[in-house]
Amino acid sequence: MKKHMKDWFAEQDFNTESLPSGHRSRFLEKLNAAGEEDVSIIDKHDLDRTDEDKKVISMNSWFKWSLVAGLALLIGIAGFNFTIKTTMNDGLSSVSPEMAQAQDFFTNTIHLELEKLNKEQSPDTERIIIDAKNALNKLEADYKSIKADFKINNDSKAVIAAMIQNFQNRIDLLETALEQIEQLKNFKEQDNETII
Repeated sequence: MKKHMKDWFAEQDFNTESLPSGHRSRFLEKLNAAGEEDVSIIDKHDLDRTDEDKKVISMNSWFKWSLVAGLALLIGIAGFNFTIKTTMNDGLSSVSPEMAQAQDFFTNTIHLELEKLNKEQSPDTERIIIDAKNALNKLEADYKSIKADFKINNDSKAVIAAMIQNFQNRIDLLETALEQIEQLKNFKEQDNETII
């Protein structure tokens, strides 16, 4: 393999000539003339093309900000999902193996329902999803306070029941949001059918 590579490189005609004098200074002048605000991306094959053939994609400030906003949205969604997973990992599982199974069931169900809700994201369903996530955040805050009570009174059946009820409320909330989205879709389909 090494011999084959050496032979291949020996056969190639690489341009090893030095650049003309003053090339660096002309390049820096052109770079400074372009200005700081007009950042452009040039295809690496542009060096072989004439000036008329070159394509330059200009990155306007709105494009940069839209990239930043998209990245911030992705980080926010990932953080939201991470918070849900970490808040549900302890609590009932410390009571008994049966309660650990129940907590795993609730956690998995909530995660699946939340994934379904996120898949339904569209301009029409955005308000429903935002409201559902806000209500879910409130239920998570309630769960944290119940969990603090559980650390103090871990034998209390009322606290354990409140934790289970909180999980059930979250599942009901997500299912209701999905039902509302389904009703909205059906309404839009019926509305489109009557227009046609």
